[in-house]
Amino acid sequence: MNQQLPPLPNLVPETAPFTPEQRSWLNGFFAGLVSLDSAGLTPLTPEQNAALMGAPVAKGPLDDGDDGEAPWHDQTIAIADRMKLAEGRSVRRRMMAAMAQQDCGQCGYSCEDYSNKIFLKEEERLNLCVPGGKETARMLKDLHEELDKLPATAKAPAADAAAVPAPLSEIGRSRDNPATATFLSRTRLNKGASEKETWHLDFDLTESGLDYAPGDSFGLYPANDPALVDAVIAALHAPFDYPVTGRTLGEVLSDQVSLSPAPDALFQLFSYVTGGERKLKARALASGEDPDRDAATLDVLAALEKFPGIRLDPEAFVEALDPLQPRVYS
Repeated sequence: MNQQLPPLPNLVPETAPFTPEQRSWLNGFFAGLVSLDSAGLTPLTPEQNAALMGAPVAKGPLDDGDDGEAPWHDQTIAIADRMKLAEGRSVRRRMMAAMAQQDCGQCGYSCEDYSNKIFLKEEERLNLCVPGGKETARMLKDLHEELDKLPATAKAPAADAAAVPAPLSEIGRSRDNPATATFLSRTRLNKGASEKETWHLDFDLTESGLDYAPGDSFGLYPANDPALVDAVIAALHAPFDYPVTGRTLGEVLSDQVSLSPAPDALFQLFSYVTGGERKLKARALASGEDPDRDAATLDVLAALEKFPGIRLDPEAFVEALDPLQPRVYS
């Protein structure tokens, strides 16, 4: 009685550049090398087969052929010069050039990672670069508008609307999930005649769940001056306890939004509810112009006082303000 042998395992893919006879011989040869019973064999995935045979592999959205060089990554270079150095590069690389190049972490990323997250549509906020300020935010806004004009092959994949939001990171390890620490004391390290002030700060981290070693950065969320908050609320003609996103208006203005400087979005909001010369002036300020040569001095309160008589919905007003950013120290 003849024993029927099992078929040889198919180790060489049919897409390989061999004749059927050559492929059959190679299958037998490789099977003999590992074992005739094919025990322990793990077939290659199509991607592994493609890589092994030198076939093209699908590119990711960040694989745009850029060489990775970043001659603009120098915080001493002005933004206009950084953008010149980035001319001809992809949108995401020009977004990186628009950052302040400090890699300070106040946005929650490095400069390169922040630009990539915006390009991938994993980060919608364009105003997180604290040292870059309005210049960076305006440049990012312009570059972000280019994303919709890119050819389909150059775009990042659209975010899945049904995707489950990413869970919060470990408490105290992200700007989006801060911990609470107790301030103990501060000691001034420099003498009175020094141009800069340097302080040694002590915090009690016992109940925060954090650890800290020399060289680590420590982000602190500030609170706005209560007197300034009261003045802004008075200029809005709104009550302190007006409900905004589950909190009171006073609470949100105290520790959730920045009151200086006045953001472009606030002037844009002014342009929607005014007319005539005031509308034109608000539009000019929103686009970065300085019609009265006072733009550099305008905080949120001064902006409200510059356009008296405007009645804004408190919630729309809050939405037009920038988020209050942490101050990062090391």
